[in-house]
Amino acid sequence: MNIVITGSLGNIGKPLTAELVQKGHTVTVISSKAERQKDIEALGAKASIGSMKDADFLIKTFTGADIVYLMEAWEGIGSIFDKDIDFTAGFHQIGNNYKKAVTASGVKNIVHLSSVGAHSATGY
Repeated sequence: MNIVITGSLGNIGKPLTAELVQKGHTVTVISSKAERQKDIEALGAKASIGSMKDADFLIKTFTGADIVYLMEAWEGIGSIFDKDIDFTAGFHQIGNNYKKAVTASGVKNIVHLSSVGAHSATGY
């Protein structure tokens, strides 16, 4: 299967990518940081470098995928410790971009995971 993973090589993305590649799937990992390309490729996956805030980038990357794993990633918005960032607006934009990209690319299967609260011991 052709699988696209958002969220780069974090605590979920890295082991998930390694397992999927080991099982013979073609995996593309989206990252906003070009310096992660070598690490992604070292796992046997393809790197797609761009922003979750760029719907056209997402459409292009999702096109042809059998499954897209969508993660609400903080890094696409900014530091969780920056009190001047409007995370609600950021998550809204990324969510709308995901919807637009899934619809426009024709992806039939998605898995969505929100990391909201993952930084907190209480979960919110």
